[in-house]
Amino acid sequence: MAQPPVIQLKSMVKQRDTLTIGPLDFEIPQGCVTAIVGMNGSGKSTLMGALMGFIHLDGGEMHIEGERYNIENDIAWKQKIGYVPELPSSEDDDQTPDKLATLAAYWYDKWDWNLYHKLMAKYEISPRMKLSKMSKGMRRKFEIVLVLSYRPEVLLLDEPTSGLDPISWRLLIEDLQHVMEDGKHTIVIATHVIEEVKRLADYILFMHKGQLLTLAEKDELFDAWKEYWIEGLDVGDLEGAPGVSWIEQEWQVVRVISNDAVQLEAYFGDHGISPIRTQAMPLDEMMIHMIRMEDERRGRLS
Repeated sequence: MAQPPVIQLKSMVKQRDTLTIGPLDFEIPQGCVTAIVGMNGSGKSTLMGALMGFIHLDGGEMHIEGERYNIENDIAWKQKIGYVPELPSSEDDDQTPDKLATLAAYWYDKWDWNLYHKLMAKYEISPRMKLSKMSKGMRRKFEIVLVLSYRPEVLLLDEPTSGLDPISWRLLIEDLQHVMEDGKHTIVIATHVIEEVKRLADYILFMHKGQLLTLAEKDELFDAWKEYWIEGLDVGDLEGAPGVSWIEQEWQVVRVISNDAVQLEAYFGDHGISPIRTQAMPLDEMMIHMIRMEDERRGRLS
């Protein structure tokens, strides 16, 4: 990564019932959007909660801008982070937006009332309506407005667009892109929405069963993962070819999925193989094959 890291995890471990998350060792670059992608139960929300200091670690360290998290610097740590959890807090049900905004303005040094009022008007949120009376989408919009208004350096967004209508979704994507324009802010987003990853992400972090499968630049992933269709060959003819993740026979055509297209295409060139069709791998299928490879690896180790 060319960008300096804003978040660093070093051997982070958390035990959750039957799932062990970690040990996780990775860095999230500053000034970028990193999307955390994985199946339900992969550890995405636990990772978000740990980064906020809400979840006590069983091992390892967390750093933001080189500073290690500990209970003594918890307040200063939270000044830097804006967090929108997947599910709203029932403790806020009887509160109104303006009351919660007044509380946030007291705690956060960079609170911006002008930005708050601008976003509240943009998303047509009633400042005096109790949160319990709001629709799911309206409440979601307010939660995002609230964290944007104290201008955190790092945004942690867990399924942020859940419940939003298409117009609000597009407006939110535009606002998040605007936040990133100065190159000083960082967004970490956990999402199941592939279009959000395509529109926003610079890096993609794949998780599965509490483990990191890969953290890579989005464009590099799409360059590396490709599908090929080849006529006139059998599956056995490509035995030993590098960069092959999956291969199957489809009538008179062999379908090959590669996780290292550069190596495989060099092999094709050396052996006079010309695919009749090539395409980039869709992100959801990419994840499925990464999970399959990881499960096969674990099966060999067990």
